Amino acid sequence: MSHSVSFDQIRSVLYDMDGLIVDTEPIHFQAFRRYMRQFDVDLPESVMPDFIGYTELENLRDLRRGYAVDVPLKDMVAARRAIYLDLVRTSSIDVFPGFWEFSADARQRGLKEAVVSSAAADQVEAVLGRLFEGRADGPADSYFDAIVTGDDIERNKPAPDIYLEGARRLDVPPALCLALEDSPPGAQSAASAGMMVVAVPNEYTRGLAFPGAMAVVDSLHAAREHLDW
Repeated sequence: MSHSVSFDQIRSVLYDMDGLIVDTEPIHFQAFRRYMRQFDVDLPESVMPDFIGYTELENLRDLRRGYAVDVPLKDMVAARRAIYLDLVRTSSIDVFPGFWEFSADARQRGLKEAVVSSAAADQVEAVLGRLFEGRADGPADSYFDAIVTGDDIERNKPAPDIYLEGARRLDVPPALCLALEDSPPGAQSAASAGMMVVAVPNEYTRGLAFPGAMAVVDSLHAAREHLDW
């Protein structure tokens, strides 16, 4: 997608959460693995590149079909989510290098900031709660200008709805928004919404194609350099 605006015209930054701000993808995998063990399935970590960027329900639907699990999907979602939330409460939550610096630069430039996550609201709240634990600039809902979750829209990533909702809440035209994403579905979502997109792959998505991204960089530090911040 071509844009008639440049990075120096950006008025807001919208961040994906899992795998971009915080390194929670390994926790997501552990939750899937622990849940599937009850069905005598030793889930391989190789599934993660196909999972990232899609919803918990979509991933569990794939597992239900692929491993012939005879459990209602809603029950699978509830049980797996309970495992994940317990892991979030008890595991170390690591911030990806460069996030706080990138966010500080955005704030210094007077840009609005939002979290746009395909995860359910309770999961986003739990992760951001841990992220801002003990920080003087928290809580998250006062730090960010908007927080949009998968519960806020009907069609999740890769549809554009969630990013369009983020732009609406920030009151910024999508063309003047920069989205930072770690997954192809997320990058597609933001690009389809008409935003500028910089992809920052993590260990699971590195090497994948990111259609719609204006750049693919190795880290949030590299994203700052790319934007000349």
